[in-house]
Amino acid sequence: MKDESLTKLIRVLLLFSVASIWVLCLAGCYFTPNADSDSVVESSDLEFQSHRNAPPTAKTLYAMADILATQGKDSGCEFVLKRVIQEYPEFLPAYNSLAELQMRQHRTDEAIGTISRGLRIRPGDPVLLNNLGICWIVNKDYEKALEMFTRAADAMPRNARYRANMGMALGLMGHFDESLSLFQQVLPEEQARHNVDILREARENTNLVRVMSSGQ
Repeated sequence: MKDESLTKLIRVLLLFSVASIWVLCLAGCYFTPNADSDSVVESSDLEFQSHRNAPPTAKTLYAMADILATQGKDSGCEFVLKRVIQEYPEFLPAYNSLAELQMRQHRTDEAIGTISRGLRIRPGDPVLLNNLGICWIVNKDYEKALEMFTRAADAMPRNARYRANMGMALGLMGHFDESLSLFQQVLPEEQARHNVDILREARENTNLVRVMSSGQ
């Protein structure tokens, strides 16, 4: 039942154009390399060739990390992203991508640490705040998740996704009326109520699993 509840929760997120709960790039990345990996390789090679005596730029390293991720070379991708963060600490997309990789590998606590380091550089960044909220959702700390989503929404009030994520956190906390109110701001009535129903069922199933696990 726990897996089924998580699946339904992912369906809720899909209504907000989210790939899955394990993907952190929920609000759009800061910088997206060319989707054509061959083009990325060519542009990176050109940059390296034209600046052989200069260190690679943050965007060049980031493009390299994207290529490695596309090739399934997560360890290499992680190494490059950590290098970007070390050498270019203000390049926020690297924090986002590294946390995404860590979440894919179910290393949620490490992802929280990564995003938190990014927030020390730019405390009010709405993308990082939102992504940190998703980490707390996965860790089932819905109050912290709500705090992060609320801060993200305050920083970018017109972003419907942040308010929808607030609704998700409220629903998982059992505040269904408040959850519905937020969903109604960004979704048609039928979808808003459907989302709350899914969150209600997910919460009930989670509570049932907890009771069964405790032997009560």
